[in-house]
Amino acid sequence: MKPILKLLKVSDNDYLKTHLTILNSILPTKLTDKEIEVLSEFMALEGTLAKDRFCTSGKKIVRLTLKLSSQGLYGHIKTLKEKGFITEDDKIISILFPSSQEEQTYQFKLIKE
Repeated sequence: MKPILKLLKVSDNDYLKTHLTILNSILPTKLTDKEIEVLSEFMALEGTLAKDRFCTSGKKIVRLTLKLSSQGLYGHIKTLKEKGFITEDDKIISILFPSSQEEQTYQFKLIKE
């Protein structure tokens, strides 16, 4: 069987969104497009904000970047917690992060039963 290979080159801004979109196809609980957008913005926070992504400053940056109201952002965060993508102690689950900030390889195997 010949594997299907696809190389995607994306901008720095689209890297995490594309990664989450690919992962979404195999996750048992699906993310909406807006949840992918919100989650990828929190994942992109760097420096001291990366240690506490959901602090007031982190939320403000994401809210302004995505042009969301405070209530809108709170709703998305609440839903992401309910779906299990954000833990109760405000951490994004580790499986959602790519292994590198430069590239990520995926391998799937589909078997017909």
